[in-house]
Formats: sequence, C-alpha cells, structure tokens
Amino acid sequence: MNRLLHSLFLSISLILISFPVAAATVTIQNFAFTPNVITINLGDSVTWINQDAAPHSTTQTGNLWTADLSTGQSFSREFSKPGTFSYYCRFHPSMTGTINVRNADQSRINIGQSIIAATPKLLPISLNLAGKNANDVYAGSYLVNAQTGCANCHSCPTYALGHNPYNGEVKQFNAATYLAGGVQIEGQVSPNLTPDSRGRPAGLTRSAFKELLRTGHDPDVPGRILQVMPWPIFGLMSDKDLNAIYTYLTSIPSAKTPANACSIGQ
Repeated sequence: MNRLLHSLFLSISLILISFPVAAATVTIQNFAFTPNVITINLGDSVTWINQDAAPHSTTQTGNLWTADLSTGQSFSREFSKPGTFSYYCRFHPSMTGTINVRNADQSRINIGQSIIAATPKLLPISLNLAGKNANDVYAGSYLVNAQTGCANCHSCPTYALGHNPYNGEVKQFNAATYLAGGVQIEGQVSPNLTPDSRGRPAGLTRSAFKELLRTGHDPDVPGRILQVMPWPIFGLMSDKDLNAIYTYLTSIPSAKTPANACSIGQ
C-alpha cells in the first residue's frame, strides 16, 4: 500500500462544504397551487408566489404556518422536520397542496445520487453498483462529495477544464482523475483513493480502512500512529458512515495518478 497514506484524507478534506439549501417554488395561479405535491430534502425551503389577481394564503392544516399573499407577494418556509405536510388556501379551501419532506438518511441518499445523476453533470462518472447496496453508495457520495471535500486533496486537478467555480465557471468535478491523488500538499503528494485491481480503495480492505480511520495506526509501520491525517476526527464517525464511504469508493472508476502534481483545489 502506498506510504503516502500518511496524508490520506488530509485536514482540508474535513472542512464541511454544506450543500446549499435548495428552494422549491410553488406558484399560485388560476386558483391552484402548482405543483400541488412536491418532495424535498430535509432542510430545504419552499417559496409560494401568488400570481393570481385574487388574494390567497398558504395555511398548514395543523396551523404550523399561515401566510396571506396579495398579488405578487411571496412567502418562504424552511422545513427542518421530516414528514408530510398538507396545506390549503384559507380564502379558497378547495385549493390544497402537499409537501413531503425526506428524513435525514433519505435526504443524504437523494443528494448523493443527484451529484452523480444531475443535469448538467456535476460529477460525470459511472458507478459500479454490482453487488452493492445503491443507497449505501449514494450516502457515501454525499459524505465524500458534499461533506468532506475529498476531491480538493485527492483529484488532480479538482475541477474539469472550464468548470472551476473559483473562476466563476459552472462547477464540474474532473472525472478523468477523480480521487486518483497527485495533489502536492506541504511536500507530500496525496495518494490514490480509487479501487485497485482487487477493487479495494487505496488498497485497503474494509476492516483496514475503518481501523485506519478509527486508530490512526499506520498499516505500513506497525506501532506508528499517523500524524498528518485527521483520524481523531474521522474516528468519531459512525460505522454506518464509514461503511458508506468505503462502499462508495469501491464503486468509482479506477484511475491512474497523474504524472505531474497539482496544487490543492486547482
């Protein structure tokens, strides 16, 4: 296994890159809520906009919220609890709508899948789902791509040509060398996290992967504790999360580490 695992998941990969809160829009027009049934992720917001000449309201049947809207007015609400929420217009009770809010696990899976399947492509790779639980793969995608920022340290370059968000361009991860290492950081080059010939991310079995993140023990040097990798923080993650990360890493395409090193976040 590559000795550069001393820098595996470097500290910058622990910076939480919170996925921006998404906003769904419900248009009030022709005495109807459109769409009248929507499904959102936990923490997303819904905005109602009245485009009718008549006044309307959005009123939850359990009185969790109510807002009267004149023509052109809008009202937004963030949904921090999962469940199904029905609402209506108090001026015109036949107007009804429903909001389905995914729970935390469902939201993570949905976001993780959308990173791969979104149009336009955010991460244009094909996942190998054979023999794997797809939900575990997508939950791992969420953790790797939307929470830990692994590509910043382990993809050279991080973004596809013409798709670097730091240059004001539409973001797209570099698929060709995604998580294949080759990033120069403080005199070290980050390792390749893609599956080896046996399908093992960075050459690690699942148990070795979790042991490394739990204890920091260097698998190359018995008794040595890794000093660069932030394993004390990663070790706080649940088995479920570590398993999801590992499963995701087994599903991504194998790639060769670029010959020329990149700068972090390039």
